[in-house]
Amino acid sequence: MHTVEKSPKRTTLAERAYQEIRTRIIDNRLAPGAPLDEEALMTELSIGRTPLREAFKRLESERLLNIYSHRGTFVPEVTIRDLREISDARRLLEGYAARRAALSATEEDRRGLKAYLKELESLEAAFASDLIQVDARIHESIYRAMGNRYIEESLIQYFSLSMRMWNHVLPRLDTMEPHVQEHVDLIQAVLDGDAQAAERLAVEHVSHFENLVVAAL
Repeated sequence: MHTVEKSPKRTTLAERAYQEIRTRIIDNRLAPGAPLDEEALMTELSIGRTPLREAFKRLESERLLNIYSHRGTFVPEVTIRDLREISDARRLLEGYAARRAALSATEEDRRGLKAYLKELESLEAAFASDLIQVDARIHESIYRAMGNRYIEESLIQYFSLSMRMWNHVLPRLDTMEPHVQEHVDLIQAVLDGDAQAAERLAVEHVSHFENLVVAAL
């Protein structure tokens, strides 16, 4: 019997707009407090108003945009209160993720984490942008190793909010290498199956991040 092949899933205009605007917000090309110009974005992204507003609503639900009736759409400011609340959530979830990863990481997960240990050894003279990308990939690897996709989705959202704050203060930081190198002990604890140490190190890592951002704001 002839089988009809499914065509690959197409990226919708709203999805494309969402991904592009989200990236610009996180990397601070759209800075905290900045208003979004709908007409300019429609022209630049070659999309209509409906998919753009779909993207806006999705970003608002992730707390990456504020939409005000009769005022417009704005990138949220970076505030101490938001930082504290995001960090509180991350301490709970990152600690749990690291603990679970230490207990349930697969061989594939372990190979990936071992590769990051080697990569961290060669990052002494890395640019800040490279360090940020390594930091993000390590966190995502631990989330996957945890084996709970629902908590993983929440962690990715909170991590994105944190990354926006990190990029905002980055020009005022001397270096972020020591912060990224904290992953060495965390990864090793996961590889050793030491759930208690992995949880403690993950929580400490989030607290160190919070303190760095507070000092730079």
